[in-house]
Amino acid sequence: MEEYFQQSDREKAEGLPVTPYMDRDTVVKSESQSSFISFLLLPLCDSLCEIFPQMTLWLLQPLREAKLRYERQIEEAQGQKL
Repeated sequence: MEEYFQQSDREKAEGLPVTPYMDRDTVVKSESQSSFISFLLLPLCDSLCEIFPQMTLWLLQPLREAKLRYERQIEEAQGQKL
């Protein structure tokens, strides 16, 4: 995320349009991480584990746990807004 944030900082400094999912002023870390896991990491690792099933326990399980942790953070933040 820091690399993305640095890019958007540079875009702002140069007066360029800021890439929305890279803007440190608007990105919510838990939402960003949950999306990254859901749309990139899980599909990639699911495919990899089809080829190497022995990797499932140490690759997919931690990803699923991390996704669940971020989803809980999102729910907590939404509950605080109500």
